[in-house]
Amino acid sequence: MPTSRILYLTSSTSDYLADSLFHGLRSLLGAEVVDYPKCEILYKNGNAVPSSRVHGKGFTCYGLLDDIAVDRYDIFGKVQRGFFDLVIFSSIHRQFGLYVQFLPWLRARRTLIIDGEDVPAIYPYRGLFWRRPYWGLLPRAHNRFLYFKREWTPATIRYRWFLMPPRWLAARMPAPRNLRRISFSIPAEKIAPEPPAKTKLFPRHIVDPEVAEHVPDSATDHVFDNERDYYADLRASRFGISVKRAGWDAIRHYELAASGCVLCFRDLDKKPATCAPDGLDDTNAIIYHNRQELMAKIERLPDVEYARLQAGALAWVRQHTTVKRAEQLLEFIPTK
Repeated sequence: MPTSRILYLTSSTSDYLADSLFHGLRSLLGAEVVDYPKCEILYKNGNAVPSSRVHGKGFTCYGLLDDIAVDRYDIFGKVQRGFFDLVIFSSIHRQFGLYVQFLPWLRARRTLIIDGEDVPAIYPYRGLFWRRPYWGLLPRAHNRFLYFKREWTPATIRYRWFLMPPRWLAARMPAPRNLRRISFSIPAEKIAPEPPAKTKLFPRHIVDPEVAEHVPDSATDHVFDNERDYYADLRASRFGISVKRAGWDAIRHYELAASGCVLCFRDLDKKPATCAPDGLDDTNAIIYHNRQELMAKIERLPDVEYARLQAGALAWVRQHTTVKRAEQLLEFIPTK
């Protein structure tokens, strides 16, 4: 392992990318990874937060970690003294205040910036910052440290230049040299060890309104109040529906694949190559553009092809566990 003492800066809200990444790091390195402030909702015995207040009702990633002893004393002093081998800002758009405060003591190859926002803009080039002109002088992060961006599209470059370049030109402009890709991940314990028995076509939660309209008892919003029933419904379903919503990537893709569903992803072929999710294509998912096309593909799908796609989806999601994502991130850190 290239590093031992890690400061992982957290936010006071749920963030599936940041929180799943921390789950992986803590699983690898234990108490050497310090979440600050303590991310209570990730722990088994953490302070209870009503599921209605947590994005995705807190399914999949929350309440899993043992609440081990972690030294969170004098964090600012430790940063000043270079105590930590690695500092990770898990949500730069929410943590830019701490970023500015810690900047004089951050080391270029020992600091990572995570941007899991649905918006394609990197910090500080989104509208939130434009509406406060005095924030225009905030120190940039992408030109100092490795910057991991989930929703990386051609619009990312346009925002970098305040939307002035036309789309065709932005698609040809170089990206910042420190920009890297990152995507969601899922705890390994949520992945079915083998394809479960399937008893119905679709789950009740269907995020494509055009498809949901024709599936009785389905809804485009969450319909389950507990995770057990949610996963039971997914594991009973042959196919799972996903679409681009606020962003291309979503924990939903990983939950469906982990439950042995064949993933049906609307307009997946339109996703920019730089944008998460990575590794999904027509070898492990059904790509469709409207309900009629989807149903035609499902009706023509022979059992052997279904089994191949299902196996491909499970193989894909096993490469996107929280531990694997943490290992991939740490590969960017020099050993000396």
